[in-house]
Amino acid sequence: MKYPFKTRPYKHQLEGMRFAFRQFNRGLGVALLFEPRTGKTKCSIDIVSALHLKRGTRKLLIVAPNRVLGTWAREFHTHCPLVYEVIVWDAKERRRGAIRQPDGHTDLQVIITNYETFGTPGKRLESGRRSRSTGRFKNRKYITDWIGNDEAVIICDESHKLKNPSGKASNMVVGMRRFFSHQIILTGTPVTKARRSADIYMQWRLINPNRFLRWGATYEDFRLHTGVWTERNGFPQWLRAREDGLEDLQRGIHADGLVIRRADCFDLPHALPDRIIDVPLTTSARHYDEMAEQFITELENGDIAEASIPLVVTLRLAQITSGHVGIVEPHPTNPDKQISRSVSVGTEKIRTLEELLVEETLEKEEPTIIVARWKHDLDAIQKLCTRLKIPVFSIRGGMTRSATDDALRRFARCDGQAAAMVVQPQAGGVGLDMRVAGHTIWYSLTSSYVDYTQMRDRNALHPNAVQHTFLLSPGTVDMLLYETLLNDGNVAKRILTRPEILRRSKARH
Repeated sequence: MKYPFKTRPYKHQLEGMRFAFRQFNRGLGVALLFEPRTGKTKCSIDIVSALHLKRGTRKLLIVAPNRVLGTWAREFHTHCPLVYEVIVWDAKERRRGAIRQPDGHTDLQVIITNYETFGTPGKRLESGRRSRSTGRFKNRKYITDWIGNDEAVIICDESHKLKNPSGKASNMVVGMRRFFSHQIILTGTPVTKARRSADIYMQWRLINPNRFLRWGATYEDFRLHTGVWTERNGFPQWLRAREDGLEDLQRGIHADGLVIRRADCFDLPHALPDRIIDVPLTTSARHYDEMAEQFITELENGDIAEASIPLVVTLRLAQITSGHVGIVEPHPTNPDKQISRSVSVGTEKIRTLEELLVEETLEKEEPTIIVARWKHDLDAIQKLCTRLKIPVFSIRGGMTRSATDDALRRFARCDGQAAAMVVQPQAGGVGLDMRVAGHTIWYSLTSSYVDYTQMRDRNALHPNAVQHTFLLSPGTVDMLLYETLLNDGNVAKRILTRPEILRRSKARH
């Protein structure tokens, strides 16, 4: 099939197109399981464009996380060779009512919306029930009326958002499968851990609900086929994987999905080895040691044992290595309330970051991404950049989609000049394109493996090799987090079995 690509596809993207059409010819959907930054978006745009040329398909629905709706619109401008129309179907646009049909000159009409569109409950009635003429039910009717009797494609970006079998959005999106002639799911992380193998269940119900039917008809059957579980305190607890079940799962995934790893893409730029800069604790060392010793003592005495406690203590210790600690105080006017605030206990990391920004960002006149976990860190870094007269942009929790898009556009214009994008990984780790920067500085680490891996790949398409620099306090929880993230391990389990690893190593400070 000859196809006039607007931008040159990589070899693995051509393979993705061929694989997709083989699936479509069998009446099945397709899973593009590409690792982050290997071109899932471009590949899917090429597939849909080819569907129009081959079969006349004119309607496309994209369901994606809210923060990447603008990214999809920009990617169509970059990669789609057709006469297309993009409608970002956000809350404001949905209030306009029914979706209008495509104009006669339009090859492809694209509706881009978020998962919340199909999770919003209807208005509560006097009876206490929810209205089925408002909320997600109304949005579904708009979509089905728009499709009518035409062929249409649905693309679910970051399809692991569908993993919850009891989720309202998951069930509604999967339930709309029959209205679409072609289904595509995109994700680089369909399953994050062996115990989460059943996350595939809802994703596969969208593209091929019969693939795993022989295991049983329910999510529970699926879960029990891939893992050994027990009941503890009324909740299911994972014990170990079923090797034969995982082999069955792997075969099924490869039957309907194309798995592409970045290491297999020899024509893409590769990252340099991680660079670790030791930031020894000085003024904050006393606070770190006191908290670590208190926790180790309580754990060894059996005073605390819950798995959630190590995660909280890990968070507090990591805050100290970043230079601040959270405290809770009585409210000055209301004794029944408390207020929390951050207190600075050290400046080791911010001083190290200042040296890096001066020596590398300013002198080399190159944009830089700085990743930080907490609001205190984000504010301190932005203040530092302002003092150094470095243009600074930020993506953090609580920002609107339009504000995020504006920050990305302004940062993208800084190619070849000093600039900084300060990112909270929970907010900016999925689907956003920051390829203008060839250097990422990790100021404070997240404990989420998914957030970490997604954030690492935001600038993976930089034309040159990408450098990741980690500011880590040696012998502290920083090193524990870094090593655990590299191996996708369990932080809480390591702390519960060896609490002494939280203690600062005497050999390294």
